[in-house]
Amino acid sequence: MMAPLIFIEEMKVETIIGVSDWERALPQTLLIDLEMTLPQITSANSDLITDTIDYALVAERIKSITSNHTFKLLEPLAYRIIETLEKEFKAPWMKLKISKPQILPQVKAVGVIFEKGVRT
Repeated sequence: MMAPLIFIEEMKVETIIGVSDWERALPQTLLIDLEMTLPQITSANSDLITDTIDYALVAERIKSITSNHTFKLLEPLAYRIIETLEKEFKAPWMKLKISKPQILPQVKAVGVIFEKGVRT
C-alpha cells in the first residue's frame, strides 16, 4: 500500500519575483501545488491532527517564505520551500509546483516542478 498524502492545490501567493525590472516593479501572483506523503499513517485510526501534517501550518509556512524572500528565479524559491517543509514536517516525499500564470503571451503558465524523497 502506498503511503497516504496530503495536497494543496493552486495556493495563491503574492510576491516580488522575476529577472526583468518590470517583473520586480509590482507583486505577482504565483500558484503553488504541493503533494506530501505522510511520515506515518496513524491519523487514519486516531483521527488526531497531531498524527498528520496540518495543511494550515504548511500553507502558513509557504506564505511566510514567499513573502520574505529576495529571489529572482523560481528555482531557488522552490528549493527553499521544499527544503524547509522537509525539515519541519518530515514528509518522506514531496512534489512542489510553482506556476507564474499569464506571464508570456499565448501561454497559460510557466514554472518549475521540484520532487524530493522517495514515494513509498
